[in-house]
Amino acid sequence: MLGNIIAGYPGVGKTYLASKYKNVIDLDSAQFAYIIDDELLNLKSEKRKGLYTKNNPNWPQNYIDAIKIAIKNYDYVLVWTRMDAIEEYQKNNFNFSICYPDKNSFLNYEKRYKDRENNDIYINKKNKEYYEYIEIFEKMKVNKIILKGKETLEDYLLKNKAKLFLK
Repeated sequence: MLGNIIAGYPGVGKTYLASKYKNVIDLDSAQFAYIIDDELLNLKSEKRKGLYTKNNPNWPQNYIDAIKIAIKNYDYVLVWTRMDAIEEYQKNNFNFSICYPDKNSFLNYEKRYKDRENNDIYINKKNKEYYEYIEIFEKMKVNKIILKGKETLEDYLLKNKAKLFLK
């Protein structure tokens, strides 16, 4: 079944999942939401998160358009959990799930962020933001994938018999 949209909180394993399976795409929103300066292009994508300063004037329509194309070509389309993006998913009547760690498991995420070389600005923002977002996520009337312990999105999908095809 094509077009399962999963809005995954940072660190749940979206990028890893898309790099491993050919029927999964991670639509990293940074390339849609921001104009990436040349000096930032020299950094790995995880290191430059949190350093963007120029908003893309085509946001959010360029991201929504990319999602609409991706859902026709991939079984799993992994997207952003930023609130303005979620509002756009709702406006566009996307059927999506939200994936995030439970509160006890989130304590492990700072290590995940450091291991993937996110900068301190990004890590501090995600640590603060998580508790605000979790309250909103819990009230939303969408399917929720709540990860426990060190579980990743891949673990969850495999446990639930998702059909994933290795690259």
